[in-house]
Amino acid sequence: MSRRCLTPPAGAAADAATRNAATLPAFETERLVLRAPRLSDFPVWNDLLAQDEKGHLGGPFTEEEAWESFCVYTAGWLLHGHGLWTVVLRDTGGVAGFVHVGLEWDDAEPELGWLFLPEYRGQGFATEAATAARDHGLALLGDGALVSYVAPDNVASDRLASRLGARRDDAAAAALLNQYGQISVWRHGDTA
Repeated sequence: MSRRCLTPPAGAAADAATRNAATLPAFETERLVLRAPRLSDFPVWNDLLAQDEKGHLGGPFTEEEAWESFCVYTAGWLLHGHGLWTVVLRDTGGVAGFVHVGLEWDDAEPELGWLFLPEYRGQGFATEAATAARDHGLALLGDGALVSYVAPDNVASDRLASRLGARRDDAAAAALLNQYGQISVWRHGDTA
């Protein structure tokens, strides 16, 4: 069954969507482009959240739950001035994943997060994209105002946060223990 919410707009609505997306910050790195999310990116987002078997993101998600999550991160641009970027390979134009500076319902602080397709993991793409998103987030929010929340068994994300120069914030993790259970909180920026 085709969902109306997934149907691209036409006419004046399409023009408005294009103009709105053009106002969001975009970045080019050596191998990547970070750009505003598009409806055509949703199938990749949906696949990633449906495959969250370990529950690192709270999943696995149904298609409806993935859509709601996609909308929340995209709406962050309007509501908070930061949100989701789609990460696209410069050489092929293919979607590799997503990075965000965002706030979920229960987040205590703005979060830097990343989510990449399995075939693009372990190649430095997440580090490259998250560095650009982190730098933008810190310039926007201030030093130390950005964290990454990492599930206890997500070793790859712990390593990435460390590579980004973040420091574990055990006090922040302890404050969230009752809400999230065991979680690592990584603080970005030079707050020493």
